[in-house]
Amino acid sequence: MAKRKKDDKSSWFYSPKVHLLLYELLLIATPFLLLQNYLQAAIGIFSEKKVEIFGISIPLTVLIAIIFLSGIIILLRKKIKPKHLFIWLIVIILIRIGQNSTDYYFHHKFYELQHNWHYLAYGIFAYVMYRNLKHKNVPIEKKILITFVTALGLSTFDEFIQVYISNRIFDICDIGKDAWGTVNGMIIVYFVIAADEMKNFKWKWNHPHLRDYLKNPKTLLSMEIIFTFILLNISSLLTDKTYLFYSVLFSISAFLIVFFIIHFFRFKIARIAIILFLGAAIIIQGFFFFKYRKENIVYNKYGLTVYKGIPIPFFDIMIYQNGSFRLVDKKHSFNKRDISTISHYADDILLIGSGTFGKGGYGFPEKKEVQFIYNEVKKKPLQVIILKTPEACRVYNRLKAKGYKVLFIIHNTC
Repeated sequence: MAKRKKDDKSSWFYSPKVHLLLYELLLIATPFLLLQNYLQAAIGIFSEKKVEIFGISIPLTVLIAIIFLSGIIILLRKKIKPKHLFIWLIVIILIRIGQNSTDYYFHHKFYELQHNWHYLAYGIFAYVMYRNLKHKNVPIEKKILITFVTALGLSTFDEFIQVYISNRIFDICDIGKDAWGTVNGMIIVYFVIAADEMKNFKWKWNHPHLRDYLKNPKTLLSMEIIFTFILLNISSLLTDKTYLFYSVLFSISAFLIVFFIIHFFRFKIARIAIILFLGAAIIIQGFFFFKYRKENIVYNKYGLTVYKGIPIPFFDIMIYQNGSFRLVDKKHSFNKRDISTISHYADDILLIGSGTFGKGGYGFPEKKEVQFIYNEVKKKPLQVIILKTPEACRVYNRLKAKGYKVLFIIHNTC
């Protein structure tokens, strides 16, 4: 009798449900505790620490990760198969893709703890949730769906509550990073740790009925990965809270387009139509790119810029000095860290298109059309020109025609 009472009292300690609840509380409380105790700066400093080994400087976080993973491999060497290492390699590549897709202006290094917190924390969450659902004998496809939906809900709640308890902003990009960590955690869980549960299912891109996508765990996980990748990329371009609605709308719309293309691709007529449409779009775009490849800004109006024949709607653009470009976070004002990142790519002239109505381009020492600042990265003066976007496009074309090196940032709307 005494033994039974002792087991009852200690059973909660081993309960997967208790572990899950405690871990969820930890996910929510950790950012608050770090911020309140000024530990975020300490973590940033720790991430920059390096160790000299045989004359080679290695970041301390990388060294710790290598030692930890080496220990895991040694302990589990008899259970580890080549395919497990291959899955881990895929996950590492996917995490790296996520890193390159987000926080462009932060200029994080790949090994920084702050840069990887979301991926690590929610990757572990996927495993903790798996243990809890396995204990309840939940079917594998429901485990995958419940884990993903719970992670989205938990991350959204975390962002919402931090606005009030830590005076932070609601950042949907962080939700995207949390979801990316979750799906990568599930890849490890269901293809390495619990691979036996997944091996009886065949992977299929599409199914006859929409409900079938929720019944095949491999397809379901694939759809979650696609949706999260879209959310991660779009949300990283629209981090300002004023664009929250557009971030959600564009992410869901883009996913639905991709999803229905995949779904209808199984039907012959639809497959032919999709191939013809995509083929025609590629040919037309290729024609205009070839026609205007030696031009620069071909057209600019509110919400649309055409660069070398490539139409770029709504999103902000950074055109590098060599003529290549990328989409960047849409913002009206640049902070100190943004300007530091920009300085890595600007040699002589930084041109800012402040929007059709000039509502952007803030954050520099003066709100003047032309000013000089000291480039802390290149250790030399940098000319900054801030104009309304239509005028900035005309100036950019003239400067490029004269052979100047120009870094051009375009605010594509207001």
